[in-house]
Amino acid sequence: MKTEITRFCEAALRALFPFPPALHDTADALAASGEKALLAAPLAALNETRARLRSLTEKLAAQQAYLLIFGPLKSGKSTLMNAISGSYVSEVTSLPGYPCLVFVRHAGDNAAHFSVTRYNGRETVFADGRALNDVVADSHVALAQQIRETEKGGASFDPRTHFTEAIRRIDVKLPIPSLAESSTVLVDTPGLYSRMNFGYDVLTREFRDSAACAVFVVKTDNLFLEQVFTEFNELLGLFSRIFLVINVDSSKRDLQPDGQLTQSAESTDPQRIIDSFTTLSMAGPMREAWEQKRVRIHAVDLMNAAATILQNGSAPAESGSHRAPFDAFLADLTDYLDSGEYMQEFVRDSLRQGHTLCAEARAVGETAEIVQLREKQAALEKEIADLDERLAATDRLRAVDWPATFKQARDENGTRADGSARGKIAEVTKEMRGAIDAWMGTNESLKTLETARLQPVLNRTGTTLADETRVRLGELFGGPLGGAEPAATVMHDLHTVGFELFPVAVAAQTGLDSSADATPYAFTLAAETLPVRKTFADWILFRRAKTVRRRLFGEQLTAEIAPEQKTNRITDTTREALAKNLDEILAARLPLAPAKHAEGLATAYVEKFTAEIHTGLEALHARLTTDRAAKQAPSEANNRIFTALEALTHRTAETDTALDGLISSGLHATELPESASTATA
Repeated sequence: MKTEITRFCEAALRALFPFPPALHDTADALAASGEKALLAAPLAALNETRARLRSLTEKLAAQQAYLLIFGPLKSGKSTLMNAISGSYVSEVTSLPGYPCLVFVRHAGDNAAHFSVTRYNGRETVFADGRALNDVVADSHVALAQQIRETEKGGASFDPRTHFTEAIRRIDVKLPIPSLAESSTVLVDTPGLYSRMNFGYDVLTREFRDSAACAVFVVKTDNLFLEQVFTEFNELLGLFSRIFLVINVDSSKRDLQPDGQLTQSAESTDPQRIIDSFTTLSMAGPMREAWEQKRVRIHAVDLMNAAATILQNGSAPAESGSHRAPFDAFLADLTDYLDSGEYMQEFVRDSLRQGHTLCAEARAVGETAEIVQLREKQAALEKEIADLDERLAATDRLRAVDWPATFKQARDENGTRADGSARGKIAEVTKEMRGAIDAWMGTNESLKTLETARLQPVLNRTGTTLADETRVRLGELFGGPLGGAEPAATVMHDLHTVGFELFPVAVAAQTGLDSSADATPYAFTLAAETLPVRKTFADWILFRRAKTVRRRLFGEQLTAEIAPEQKTNRITDTTREALAKNLDEILAARLPLAPAKHAEGLATAYVEKFTAEIHTGLEALHARLTTDRAAKQAPSEANNRIFTALEALTHRTAETDTALDGLISSGLHATELPESASTATA
């Protein structure tokens, strides 16, 4: 029988081999997600499955029988553990009422090991039992606080979602030869009715349908209390076999009518207690289970039995000793664990549990939370695709030759500036010649004619043309596109990224308000070329024309000239020469200076526009890149979750197939109950 179960355990472990890593990877992916609140329930479900799978694989690896010990507070559970193990393990198992399971097993290397595993799957190892107790004490305080806060919010506390740092299980490994010999793991449970009891359905779920045995310990004082067996009836649905151990007190005395104290019926005839209980109190599911022999009842003085074993070792007890009832219980328990019935249930329930865990793991991928996460991911991927499109459009816009988009506006500006300047030439010429005529009737010098009469005319013309240029450029660059005429594809990209050109144009138009520079219009009359009429003295003294002009106009052309002198000495030839000089001056300045000014303003505007748009596009690109990175991280985290879930689904399918093949590959169906071959379906 042991050979057959060993072969089954090895094959089952091979079938389960790919399952735990896939579970671990999926749980890690869920835990790393930014969607903590949304994924709390799926993560709790996976951690629950991981914990139960761990118990299953440990059981298969060591071919161990799990013995769960239940009972009210102070019922004798720790004493029973001492008696079963033949060692004093109460010190490490009597932790301060923390609501978790405590696993006590033999340490294969004969060295003590202590660890705690939390609901989030994190395991912590301790050097000794004292450190373990200190951590549990601190964790107890934190747990109590979390329970109070949860209950204040009106919720029913569940550590799987409300406080995943709560301790789920404690593992204690000590050198215990009796446990090594029997391949048994003792599992201590919190006392019934403890203030922090979350319900045994949560604490013992990993042992459901796992061929584990349960021992329910109750004192005779509580045996006939209906409340005690409320939890017991729940255990009937969890375990294949339950041993009810009635912890009797042999030291009890009854008062007789004559005042004498005699041994109580509990100590002299424990069987009467059992008979009374089965006859008068047992009913419902418990009676049905007892009649099916799924419930076995033993009355044992646990305190004396444990003391005897710890003092004298595991030698057989003498007939009639306090230890004999305990030996009978232990023999009954051992017979069941060594029976073909237990082996059949071990195989059947291991297969069933493996399939159940696979189904639960797959179901996580179909939960409402994961469905919602997939919907969020679809929306996130759409947002990322939109950002990618906008980034690509922004890159194309950054590569556009923006100055080239102003060609038409600039050409029109140059044409109109040239035409306007040329239209002014005749007007300015007439005004300047009128100024000469007016000058002839004054005492003003030639310099005054130049600076006070002719230069202002040309300056006013330049100012007028500059004003016209500003108005014209305001019109050309004042539209919603700022004068640019981008291609249709560029306009589409601008629309895609939501980039407006008008604010850029407004910022660039500040340079259009600058005044025109008068320097291009400055001139000096060419007095050295002006012919003047000589006087008689000039002829007598043979003065040269240059000397004559200097004597008339002065060294700096500042000499005042009386009107009659101007009439006598400035001839028509002089005025024609002066007019020719003015024509040359105008030709050198009109339309060149106004056109240059207009082009300069347009160039400055386009350069500023280009700089502004590149600054704006750079800022937009940086913002879009930041937004994309902010969405890419959760998207990648989500994809890791979906990849892990897909791998988990694949691994569970492989595991299901491998488990289904175990019976046909060597474990004959005739060795199992008829239901076992269908339990894996």
